[in-house]
Amino acid sequence: MKHLAKAAAVFWSSCILSAAAQFIPAATIVRDVDSFHVRKNGEFTQIIETALRVETQQGVRRHGERKLYYNSKLEALEILEAYTQQPDGTRIDVDADKIRTQDGDGSAIFSDDKVRVIIYPKVETGSLLVLKARSVQITPVFPGHFTWSRYFNPHHHYESATINLTHEPGIRLQFDADRVQGGRLPAQPGDAPGMGRYRFTYRQMQAYPGETGRVALSDFAPHIALSSFADYGAFAQAYHARAKPMAAVTPAIAKLAQALTAGATDERDKVRRLYNWVSRNIRYVAVYAGAGGWIPHEAASVLENRYGDCKDHVTLLEALLHAVGVHSTTAMINSGDAYALPKLPIDEPFNHVITYVPSLDLYLDSTAQFAPMGMLPEGDMDKPVLLADSGKIGRTPPSHPDGDFTHTQIALRLLDNGQISGTSTARMGGYLQVNSRASQFSYQNRDQADTVNDLLARFLESGSGEITTSDPLDLDAPWQVHAVFELDPMVNVPGPSAMTIPIGLAPGKLKSAAKYKSPTVRRFPLECTSERHRESITLQFPPTVQVQRIADNVRFARGPLSYTASYAMRGDVLSIEREYSVRRGKSVCDGQDDADWTALREVLQRDLRAQVFFK
Repeated sequence: MKHLAKAAAVFWSSCILSAAAQFIPAATIVRDVDSFHVRKNGEFTQIIETALRVETQQGVRRHGERKLYYNSKLEALEILEAYTQQPDGTRIDVDADKIRTQDGDGSAIFSDDKVRVIIYPKVETGSLLVLKARSVQITPVFPGHFTWSRYFNPHHHYESATINLTHEPGIRLQFDADRVQGGRLPAQPGDAPGMGRYRFTYRQMQAYPGETGRVALSDFAPHIALSSFADYGAFAQAYHARAKPMAAVTPAIAKLAQALTAGATDERDKVRRLYNWVSRNIRYVAVYAGAGGWIPHEAASVLENRYGDCKDHVTLLEALLHAVGVHSTTAMINSGDAYALPKLPIDEPFNHVITYVPSLDLYLDSTAQFAPMGMLPEGDMDKPVLLADSGKIGRTPPSHPDGDFTHTQIALRLLDNGQISGTSTARMGGYLQVNSRASQFSYQNRDQADTVNDLLARFLESGSGEITTSDPLDLDAPWQVHAVFELDPMVNVPGPSAMTIPIGLAPGKLKSAAKYKSPTVRRFPLECTSERHRESITLQFPPTVQVQRIADNVRFARGPLSYTASYAMRGDVLSIEREYSVRRGKSVCDGQDDADWTALREVLQRDLRAQVFFK
């Protein structure tokens, strides 16, 4: 699902990422005023007034252009005023030909969405970039309803932010003001009975640098949210009323469903076959007209054209399932960094829909074409969902080390010239398998030498090799990644010498993980997963080499994290077993999780640096 972007949205690009002591936001929001008048049918007029002061040279480049997003079939957007005020007070208006309209946002989406771009002249550090615009929504997405929200970014300065709102009698609005001042205002002379007036303000003079892995603003940031829906059930009903008719079963859909499920052993087998077919045969293309960001196309047209967005995928799969007696429903979800639902029923953070089969308690995302049934891409995991047909709130399964894992077996042989020959076989489960299938699919039909070189360069290795897999799109086939490789000389033979254990063309999950360093200070919640990575390695030495010392065994446990490594020589073969596991039981973490990881990372890096000494 595409989030309907209103011209109301003020989206300033992210700030400089640097040490907290050196952090200076690229710009300061000096004034930000949104004034709404909402009519009882859900239509509204909004006046947008902003003034942004550029603080750094980076800000000149980042904020010298301002973009307003709107839907040309649902909204009318007019730029009333735009100018640069230079540090000495000189005003330079934006010429009319420097206010341009573009289609969409540059992504592979075909819609009525437009972008109005304001190109400010003579921008320098200290310049004030001023804008006043009017947006009129002439067709509500959900007739009779209005929702809007603003989340205040902790990486920005807000000297003054104001939200003014009036609404006609006949539309009832709920408000959620979190760390935002204000509320209802007294009626003014001439106001109709039942008319509402509100004013909210916000000020934030402390800004913080960005943090790796931070969750979405909607999970934690100060905000103001408005909704005319009584609850999430009402929101779901409004969506379901418009989407359900699109899932009608036509003769062509019924015929296909019966053919695909012929001989199916049970309901789960039927679901698997239909899900696999939609996943493989309906390519993802987003074509939105009018409110198409929220309303799917008819299942029959999706089948005929063999493409559609997430809503279209869900609608066609729902029709196919219904044709063989299996009930399913749309599950509205955030596929990004949001792990909680706002208090009020608003469109944010919903940006995606997937399929839910109640009888199997099963979530399916057929737009994730590399996800076998029962697996979800990482962005869909442990997320609240709103079920369209019932209005109930559910939650997708979280990551877990039993299901989300890699197990890699690596056989290495040290040659007399210092080269390493090797093979690896990797099995993956859960979202890690989904990622692996997608990666291997992207490598197809490329010069494999380039792919091999890129993979070996991850860990400063070089050489040659070959990778083989089954078809990444065959979701029923067991998934393994096989590789054979030969590494250029890594050690002097004969010795005396020493070497660390190479990775070759294996996934190298442990070595990759060891690169990640937590921020020194963690102020905001971060995303985290539960998973397991195991590496079973053998390294055979030539008869002319005498091994003198191997690494010590390692055992570490702290909080939800554990790591073990064992080393044993049997004749001329060194056997190594390494396993990292994290069992959190949650997907949103904090500074304590950073501290746990920092302690493990030191142990992990030390072990991965351990050498085998020989002569």
